[in-house]
Amino acid sequence: MYNRRYSFAEQYVQEGSIQVGAASIYNEEAGYGLLEWTDPADNAADRFKGYGGWLPRPAEGRIEADIADTVYGVELREPGLPLRFRAAVPEEGVYAVTVRIHGGDEGITSLNLYTGRRNMVRRDITVAAGEVFEYRYYVHVCDYIPVVGKPARSDLSIYITTVGDIARLSEVTIERSEAPTLFLGGDSIVGDYDTRYPYNPIISGGSWGQNVLQYFDGVAVDNQAHGGMTTNCFRDDGHWAIITERIRPGDIFMFQFGHNDQKRRYLAPYAGYSANLRWYIQQVRQLGATPVIVTSLSRIPSRDEDGSYYDLLEEHAEACRKVGRELHVPVIDLHEHSFQLFCKMGTDALGGYFNDAAHTNDYGAVLMAQYIASEIKRQQIEPLCSLMNDYDPAPWTPDESLRPPTQVSPTDKPERPILPTDLPELPYVDCTGIKQLAGIKQAMARGLLDPCLKYFHPEAELPRGQFLFQFFKAAQSPPKRVYQGRYCDIYKYEFDAQNVQAALDAELIDEATTPNDRFRPDDGLTGSELLSFIVRALHEPEERAKLGLAACEMQARALGLIWDGYERDGKVNRADCTVALVEMMKLADAAKKRAADV
Repeated sequence: MYNRRYSFAEQYVQEGSIQVGAASIYNEEAGYGLLEWTDPADNAADRFKGYGGWLPRPAEGRIEADIADTVYGVELREPGLPLRFRAAVPEEGVYAVTVRIHGGDEGITSLNLYTGRRNMVRRDITVAAGEVFEYRYYVHVCDYIPVVGKPARSDLSIYITTVGDIARLSEVTIERSEAPTLFLGGDSIVGDYDTRYPYNPIISGGSWGQNVLQYFDGVAVDNQAHGGMTTNCFRDDGHWAIITERIRPGDIFMFQFGHNDQKRRYLAPYAGYSANLRWYIQQVRQLGATPVIVTSLSRIPSRDEDGSYYDLLEEHAEACRKVGRELHVPVIDLHEHSFQLFCKMGTDALGGYFNDAAHTNDYGAVLMAQYIASEIKRQQIEPLCSLMNDYDPAPWTPDESLRPPTQVSPTDKPERPILPTDLPELPYVDCTGIKQLAGIKQAMARGLLDPCLKYFHPEAELPRGQFLFQFFKAAQSPPKRVYQGRYCDIYKYEFDAQNVQAALDAELIDEATTPNDRFRPDDGLTGSELLSFIVRALHEPEERAKLGLAACEMQARALGLIWDGYERDGKVNRADCTVALVEMMKLADAAKKRAADV
């Protein structure tokens, strides 16, 4: 049975233990050591392996921090800088990790302990002078898919990080274990996030999935959730395969989807989305494990015309509740809880818990993880409930003094993937060699595309409703008004509705394309319709209604917007549409520059 003891001070050295000092820097030959203050240029491809999810802020330049050897262990006295230890293990599986931290002569306060991909183990640890903090937890080491859509990657390592005014490690023991695993599935609301140091929780992206481990001492947590996922692409992009190859009887699969399913009309709440929920449940049960559904976290609530709050994810949450009742699966209703909580708090107070309209920072992540833990206990969801500890930390209140003075309030920021766009190559496996490749790369750099998906589907038709979502990214003018009911095939509380209203308000929709009071959100966008949107957007609002389809096509030819293979009434594929929007952005930029030069 694998067992390693790492001693960071002479007083902890025992027979068979491995002594680790401040100068013990990790290398593959030794298989253990502290991590250096480096930030290689290729970390956009994977910000976890070799870093544990902690990287320096580019503006800080090279960090020079002194890690010191003391009689109580290796320590770092630089607030906000992580003391990171990495230990290689021989194979995949579950390991028990025991961490010991001596309080020394002064004692330690407000120390955070993390493991894996910046997963919280304990927060605000206090160790009295002369006392020793000791805690045992479990980790599951296996493949994962990096944050920007790379193939599954192996990292046979255990990471242990402490951050605080005095960050210290005294002893670490790692042993093979047969403890069960809680596998997590979902999207960016659940997935692991890296952060930049010096650590600032108010601007660090975080998820409840990164924070649930602290409430368990009898189960490992393996977070396979990934930004941009729907119930379809979590399976199709390879994330589900990682779990099915490793999940065992007695394990648990807890999953939350909805934020991205909502943007695909074929994954409507009571159709494709519910069918996928049932599929995951059936698969998990066939493998002898236990499924648990979590409803989608509410976005920052919007206000209706009467001043009341609403959130567009309610129907996807209700679909989860119905499937849960139908198949007798526990449902943790995070959506209802968070929506009611956010309405009570008021949007002005929510900036301290969010990074944008949908994604929490570390404060919000801890708040949501705390609720999920409380619901497991309240509902007595087994086998999870029996694997929990009695940890009940004090609330973590956002410190607004940490917010950079130039940062836009999160309540004013639209939902965006919190991922890099300056990638060395596209993550899409189906774009190799296509004629639109250069334009697709430009679209990625301009933030039009989701950089965390495996497939782009360049030849697929683009539905009119989905097009508007991408169009308003390119136009950089997020919708501002609740849908007013113009078309009979648009429902007020669905994701497309505000985009349609914004297009109406901006005089971007040609009435000839919406016969019989129907916007036709599921119809493929035609070449002339695409040019109509683009050309109208390049004119002042008062001029747009005068521009019919033929006039827009004529102007588009003069502007060089006609692409190879253009057909007036033919359906536009995703690649051609994306490149056309990039060209629209370039023309808009040039117009702004000319206006500024006058």
